[in-house]
Amino acid sequence: MAKPKKKWGQNFLRNRGAVEKIVAAVEPSSEDLILEIGPGEGVLTDKLLELPNRVIAFEIDPDLAARLGAKYGERLELRNEDAVDAALPDAHFRAVGNLPYNVGTPILRRVIADPHCRRAVFMLQKEVAERIVARPGTEPYGYLTLYVQAFASAKSIMTLEPKSFYPPPKVRSAVVVLDPRDPGLQSPREEVLDLVSTSFRMRRKKLVNNLTGWRERTREEVLAAMRNAGIDEDARAETLSLAEFDRLTGQLSAS
Repeated sequence: MAKPKKKWGQNFLRNRGAVEKIVAAVEPSSEDLILEIGPGEGVLTDKLLELPNRVIAFEIDPDLAARLGAKYGERLELRNEDAVDAALPDAHFRAVGNLPYNVGTPILRRVIADPHCRRAVFMLQKEVAERIVARPGTEPYGYLTLYVQAFASAKSIMTLEPKSFYPPPKVRSAVVVLDPRDPGLQSPREEVLDLVSTSFRMRRKKLVNNLTGWRERTREEVLAAMRNAGIDEDARAETLSLAEFDRLTGQLSAS
């Protein structure tokens, strides 16, 4: 049994039923390779290696990487690297992993934005998972929700209690499945996400107040763009869909 290290936020999965569901959700085609992020003790790795696909794993902990290398040998392409900045595969891949809570969001964001990603099945803190699948007008809805929607569709498939892990974390966990898609934006995705980020700068403020000054737009220009995009002048960011942010970006860019 490996000794968990706090600096890497290690909580090892012990729930075998969850392992089966997570691996089943990967659903790789014959040409997909599988990228496992943070294999830890190898509880998911054991099942992933039963699939006919090539498996690559990123493990930041050198001690765990050595143990995994000794256990699996050439069956596993193991890289002692940090998934936050390691080079992602340059071929179609499906990502899977129990992501550390402290870096789960940046890893998820870069994976789903990668053009080679075909699916991601990630275990995250339940609070983060709720933000990913949130609906407009709800408390968890925000920039992360819309960032994910700009690249992928998302659904939560499972919630896990702390006792499913060793050591038990202080929070619950959830598994999300993310499938990359084209959201059909009319404006450049980077511009839309920049607008979204600014819109949520002060969550409780009205949208017009947050956006005044965005790319040097005046309050009057923001209000006119909102009217033209069919958005109420008193709206707050948390009520807008990705499509509405897209329309607003187009109107503000044209003003």
